[in-house]
Amino acid sequence: MNTNIDPVERMISAVSYLWILFFLPLVLIPRSGFGRFHANQALLNLLWGVVFGILIKVIPGLRWIFGLIMLIYPIWGIVTAMMGQEKPFPVIGKYTLLR
Repeated sequence: MNTNIDPVERMISAVSYLWILFFLPLVLIPRSGFGRFHANQALLNLLWGVVFGILIKVIPGLRWIFGLIMLIYPIWGIVTAMMGQEKPFPVIGKYTLLR
């Protein structure tokens, strides 16, 4: 656990993983690199969810795999944010959409 990150930044970053709230760290803690990292990860998760939503319609047999991933990624993000860590998601986490 990184104790250098303010608890308010941690909480705001964790909440950003809930549905479309990825923008909260950008608005509430705009100068925080920690918040920007988690806002980026939350946006990637949201976009990944849209892609999964489309793929579920095309490949319905893989619905349980997509559902499991869409459950794991937000939990991963919330836990790492609350612990004060910047761990990118597997596969999609290496991309940066927000600079």
